Amino acid sequence: MGEGSDVNYWSIVTIIGPILLVVVMAWAFLKNKKSKVDPEVTERATRENYAAEQREHERDGNSGL
Repeated sequence: MGEGSDVNYWSIVTIIGPILLVVVMAWAFLKNKKSKVDPEVTERATRENYAAEQREHERDGNSGL
């Protein structure tokens, strides 16, 4: 196997590599497309978490800094 065969391997890697990368990225994008939870539910939960954290800071005497 001479140097010419090395070029063939690199040709395969440079052609198949990007194609494989695009396929994997497309699969990940489609798999993680959108949360099934209603945005209002997550917003409400976030506000409740912030309020609970604020109450905890006030109870402990921290100013929140």
